[in-house]
Amino acid sequence: MNSSRARRLAFAGLLTVLPLLPAAAQAKSIADARNEVVKETLKYLSIPYLWGGTHPRTGLDCSGFVQLVYSKAGLHLPRVARDQFAASLYLKPAGILPGDMIFFAMKHPGTARVDHIGIYVGKGFFVHASFTNGIHIDSISNPYYFQRLVSVRKYRGF
Repeated sequence: MNSSRARRLAFAGLLTVLPLLPAAAQAKSIADARNEVVKETLKYLSIPYLWGGTHPRTGLDCSGFVQLVYSKAGLHLPRVARDQFAASLYLKPAGILPGDMIFFAMKHPGTARVDHIGIYVGKGFFVHASFTNGIHIDSISNPYYFQRLVSVRKYRGF
């Protein structure tokens, strides 16, 4: 079994047991930051997609959306998905918590060529900016996204 398929299978097995809120053992400031990221994420639902977009009044692309949400929580991320990937830390699928980032290879499924990002909000769901639906919630178990999953990662300060 290739490592990409193994990661997807491990992630799928955990979808039903992932918590909605961070573990109590985390530092309060980290838990607060994660909760702020999730809360902020939900404010932008239905904003239209705009390639290169960085403002909710005109539209957002996936990485502009993630950068905006994290900045509203006082956290800095680079502008584009591949740089956000490089600036974040790898997580095993079992370690994902609300507020973490999910990276995809949309143009080249089955590769590690990151070109899309979303924010995990709990219980197997993530929020992202898609070309056809704008900012919306999707299930990571949706085969379209699941087959393109590259990695789950966390902000370096988490």
